Amino acid sequence: MKTFGTMLDMALQNFGSIFCMATLIGFVYILFDRVHVPRWWYMKSQLIGQMNPQQLTEFECPYEYLRNVYGKHHWARFVNKLSPKLRYDDYPKYLMVLEIMDTIHLCLMLVDDISDGSYYRKGRPAAHTIYGPSETANRAYYRVTQIIAKTTKEFPKMAVWLTQDLEDILEGQDLSLVWRRDGLGGFPISAADRAAAYRQMASLKTGALFRLLGHTVLGDDSMDETFTMVAWHSQLQNDCKNVFSSEYAKMKGAVAEDLYNREMTYPIVLALDAPDGHWVSASLKNPSPQNFRNALKVIRGDYVRGVCTAELAESYTPVKEWLELWGRKEKLDIKK
Repeated sequence: MKTFGTMLDMALQNFGSIFCMATLIGFVYILFDRVHVPRWWYMKSQLIGQMNPQQLTEFECPYEYLRNVYGKHHWARFVNKLSPKLRYDDYPKYLMVLEIMDTIHLCLMLVDDISDGSYYRKGRPAAHTIYGPSETANRAYYRVTQIIAKTTKEFPKMAVWLTQDLEDILEGQDLSLVWRRDGLGGFPISAADRAAAYRQMASLKTGALFRLLGHTVLGDDSMDETFTMVAWHSQLQNDCKNVFSSEYAKMKGAVAEDLYNREMTYPIVLALDAPDGHWVSASLKNPSPQNFRNALKVIRGDYVRGVCTAELAESYTPVKEWLELWGRKEKLDIKK
């Protein structure tokens, strides 16, 4: 009888523990079933933008948000210099050119920030961090489609240049992304071939954007050589600022973002063949803290910095009057 009582007590104790556990699980389930889970808790939620973003940014649309950062018709100074009388002689065409340049340039940046995982653009939160990458990318494609349709209808000759140059831009961007995906396995081996391949990619991705300006304003390719050089200097400036400018790092919210993203840029391409360039190769394969830190030392070394500085000076002189329209003043102040 005593043994039976002991067994009964044990059973009641176990039942009590099980009951308490079941009660706790039930309570937690009810709690999580009714409480809003923070957006950062699960990955898919990050694809969706913040609700009512206009309350935060004053803009419902990611394109309009970024346009406000850069200013509406931010290519106007270039158009006015290229054709001073266009706004008086053919104002509808003048406006169309400005809309085309705004749309293509800004939409490329919207998608580029998603590809790079950038948190900031010119010191402001990147559009996709507010509106979500899905909506931001789709709105970019939507705006580009709208401008192509409008140009085709109202300025059919201009539309031919637009579609051709846009194809070149996207070809260059695609090539850059493939290099980032495949690493050095899909990149030329010799230093000369690497530099040439990079310049060709830049001529497509950035050069075609500047050439688009000349094509739409003038209706011919007479400014191609000049604008290709302007584009090369601008690309080189951006590449160098990414690793040499403290101000640029603050504006982007990241140091050497290109290296961390395993991006092929001019300083990185040069650094592959610099002394201790194996660290750069290692970082492109595996951007561990050690590899990244040592690769950055190589990139910021005298060899790479010297070549970049010389190239910046050489490319600046023949197109100085055009480059001054940008008004870029970031200093390459970061050294070893």
